[in-house]
Amino acid sequence: MVAGLQTSYDLSVGVKINMDEAIYMLSPRDLPLLTGFGSDGNSVLPSLPVDERKFSWMNEEALLPRSLLAAAATTGDTFVTVQSGETLNFSTGDMVVIHKAAGTEYMRVTGYGTTTDTLLVTRAYSGTATNYASGDTIIAIGTALAEGSDPENARSTDRTEAYNLTQIFGPTKVSISRTEQGRAKYGISDEMGHQMMLRVLEASIAREQAFIYGIRTESTTTKIRTTGGVKYYLTTNEDSTNTQITVATISSNLLACYDAGGMPDQLWCNPKSVATLNAANDSTIQTRNVDTQRGVRRTEFVVTEYGDVSITRNRWIDPLHAFGVSREGITRRVFDPLITEKLAKTGDSENWMFVCEEGLEVKGEQHMFAMTNLTAY
Repeated sequence: MVAGLQTSYDLSVGVKINMDEAIYMLSPRDLPLLTGFGSDGNSVLPSLPVDERKFSWMNEEALLPRSLLAAAATTGDTFVTVQSGETLNFSTGDMVVIHKAAGTEYMRVTGYGTTTDTLLVTRAYSGTATNYASGDTIIAIGTALAEGSDPENARSTDRTEAYNLTQIFGPTKVSISRTEQGRAKYGISDEMGHQMMLRVLEASIAREQAFIYGIRTESTTTKIRTTGGVKYYLTTNEDSTNTQITVATISSNLLACYDAGGMPDQLWCNPKSVATLNAANDSTIQTRNVDTQRGVRRTEFVVTEYGDVSITRNRWIDPLHAFGVSREGITRRVFDPLITEKLAKTGDSENWMFVCEEGLEVKGEQHMFAMTNLTAY
């Protein structure tokens, strides 16, 4: 019993709590690969259906009539050594040229040497024989055969097959007792739906990370299989030297892809890894233009001589890593989209499960790159 003036500190038993019913989600929810769009407005990771647990794709390269010398050549040599596996880029009878500051030498290919990756040539077919260094460019300028000649032997290269596996993400079970489901709670009208949402979010983050760091494995004994992620496949152009993401390091990696015939259009990285890039004052960096914004602006695009790259930030990528990818080469292959099913009732509880099955397709990995030793962030 309270005498006199009654305040909010009196008669407090049974007073309703003023509870904001909008629950704040402490865990991050962004999933750039599964649901995100890049700064260019296009989906980061396109998807296509697949109807087998193992799915394959083929890569094929044209016989480009050029190469780099894999060894030095002196004026007296009657052969040149090209890059591994690239002798068939040239046909017997081809005219080839190597440019040097000291002068240009034209040669004629007369055959394939018995030593691996060598071409037999007639030196100084035009011009003067010169010494050449490993890494000099040799290009073909067409076949030169005598009038009325038969064609030279045909050349071709076989396609290569690559594959990945779908991974079953789940099944994950969610169980709620009848009493728990029926209790009145702030901000939650359906406890089962709320718990299902949380578990799906957690599983989606794991799936996102699998598409980045998954490894392709399969056991016919346990019937367990996992899908390979982008880091598993990007092995040809792996940059373990550069420690910062800058215009220069992006350009150097794009050059390696360009020389192989590709042009990545996205850079997947952790926001922590682009601090140096954001701080740069460079006309090749395109930022989001906000009139009221001052100071550092987030880099959206990097413009280089070898193509424009959209920066796609992803908190699930380790700050040590960044991946230069081509959107047309990376595809999410979906065997079963995320499905939920109600399970049989057990005791005084309600049971549900959810599951999906997907894998990642990575075509033309030699046209993409991975940076694996970033430290400046």
